[in-house]
Amino acid sequence: MGVRAVLIGFVITKHWTLVDFPFGELGRLPLFVLSGYLISGIIWKTEIYWASGQAELRRLGVFYTRRFLRIIPPYYASLALGALLPLAALHQYPGWFVLPLANVLCFRLGQWPEGVGHYWTLAVEEQFYILWPLLLGLFRRRAGGLWLLIALSFAYRLYGAFYLLPAAPAQVTVLLPACLDLFAAGALLQLHAAAARQRPQPPPPYPGWPALATTMGWGLVWVFTRRLTFGEQLWEVVSPSLGALASYCMLRWLLHSPRPARWLAHPLALWLGKRSYGLYLYHLLLPVFYQRLIYHLLPAGQPPATNWRPFWLSPVPTLLLLWPVLIGLSAVSWRYLEAPLDAFRRRRFTYTTPAAPAAE
Repeated sequence: MGVRAVLIGFVITKHWTLVDFPFGELGRLPLFVLSGYLISGIIWKTEIYWASGQAELRRLGVFYTRRFLRIIPPYYASLALGALLPLAALHQYPGWFVLPLANVLCFRLGQWPEGVGHYWTLAVEEQFYILWPLLLGLFRRRAGGLWLLIALSFAYRLYGAFYLLPAAPAQVTVLLPACLDLFAAGALLQLHAAAARQRPQPPPPYPGWPALATTMGWGLVWVFTRRLTFGEQLWEVVSPSLGALASYCMLRWLLHSPRPARWLAHPLALWLGKRSYGLYLYHLLLPVFYQRLIYHLLPAGQPPATNWRPFWLSPVPTLLLLWPVLIGLSAVSWRYLEAPLDAFRRRRFTYTTPAAPAAE
């Protein structure tokens, strides 16, 4: 929970401040790797695969029902609020968000719609939930299949950035094939954790320097590619792969070392982590509302008012004013929607571990 809160904080800070450095990717890329880690663990532990047996299909139904109850109702609530704001994209392309296929819409439009551009990551996550039991049913616990996914994902981005959409290479990364290496990296991390648990002696704590070194290397590649004529295309190709490596090292350090585990288990970090989905859902709606409010309260044609606009829309006032509102909104979402649904799904839809075959 604490890890998720920190990573989503990176994404929100980037979107609200619009700093030049891709600060938000330091949150988004590890979040995808973390999803691969957690979902792969559930699938392998309970053997949730696309299979013809009645028991397998029942477990698969429980998996999808739990995912639906956790993700979709709060997502639809945020869509309803965005439609009331109103946000133009929700009225022009409602079906793409309801299904949800927001990432495909962003790919077709070549841009991120105002206030709802971040929903493409939620669409990728939901498509990942559908596909992953099928892929792990084919690969089982074999790392070779995961490495194949990593290679195919890199090849897809290479083709997309340089041949399919060279003028807008970032749009290539919003489709699920471009993100599979991140989810696969999380599955590899889960395999490593499972192997460590089977050892008679606990492994030594994983050091933090690989995470620092790989993250710095990722940042240096960003600086280097900015100097190249084809740097934007190259960055969109290599950034997820380098980010997957850095995220693997970072999450392995955070999840399996005692020092970071202590502060990630702080009550405030856990409290924010539980409400992190609401933080992410609503964080791009608030700047749109805030900007419209500032332009309404400080109308054009009045020099003193107009001169104050840049100040109130600058990063520091935006962060100081919107963070408490966002935390309050996410707390309401958790209290009255997410927590009751979470209790319902835990009570009515529980995973069952397959029984071991009887010895002959």
